[in-house]
Amino acid sequence: MKNVVTLAVLGAASVTLAACGGKLGEAEMMDASGSAFNKALYADYITLSKGEYGEGDYKDSDRFAEKAMVAATGANVAPYDPRNWKIPSDRQAVMNGAHGRLLEALNSTAKDKATAQLARAQTSFDCWVQEQEENFQPDHIAACRDAFIAAMGEVDKAMMVAKPAAPAPAPKPKMAEAKSWEVYFHFDSVKTLAGANGKIKEAIAYVSNFKRPRVTIAGYTDTSGSAAYNKELSTRRSEALAITAMDMGLDPKNVVMRSYGEDRLGVPTKDGVRKQENRRATITVESK
Repeated sequence: MKNVVTLAVLGAASVTLAACGGKLGEAEMMDASGSAFNKALYADYITLSKGEYGEGDYKDSDRFAEKAMVAATGANVAPYDPRNWKIPSDRQAVMNGAHGRLLEALNSTAKDKATAQLARAQTSFDCWVQEQEENFQPDHIAACRDAFIAAMGEVDKAMMVAKPAAPAPAPKPKMAEAKSWEVYFHFDSVKTLAGANGKIKEAIAYVSNFKRPRVTIAGYTDTSGSAAYNKELSTRRSEALAITAMDMGLDPKNVVMRSYGEDRLGVPTKDGVRKQENRRATITVESK
């Protein structure tokens, strides 16, 4: 089994490969110029290229090296468009929504205000696209996806600027408050219990209360099974719920997915306990 070393796994660690060939060697010889954002893209794409090269995936190594070289010249480097890749049909809506969210950030001032974070979001998204098209190593897909989600979360934090209080503000209508819905699942399954669709429809309807909504869909499990397996199961639950909600009309660009496995129990239990209340996913609707 190919053990792809992704940017999400490498983190800030350096990777030294002897006598790198192909386009990676050419890319490493360049001195990155242009904006701080382009320099950050260059460094992250080099890391991705090294990871693929080290595992013998020279095609994808060259792809990432090419993107690094373009970034090094200071030119614009667009993220992969998942619509141009062979993404499994049940993942297309999620990835297209994530792509839209990334483009929105790239077209804002985030390149200046969250430079490193946005560069990491773009390169992690490209990693996610590449791994999702291969579609045979779910742990690597999850690593790239989670790195993208985490980076976009950091971008959002960096872009949040406190507004100065206006003197003697006029009374304003009460803002809609954040609200959550819980959907429950059968044991060791992504199949929801009865009543789930009604809750999903309520959540989607509530989204209209916000001008800039944020919809967080988080998956959880009980403590039966291993922690590693439960983390993966919670990921599948959040994805399944997101896909169902999108099919019902939820705009993908507003969706953020999380997976917590057995780390955040709704009802505390000992390890190895089957508990229906913990086999769940939540939909939280709030303003960005």
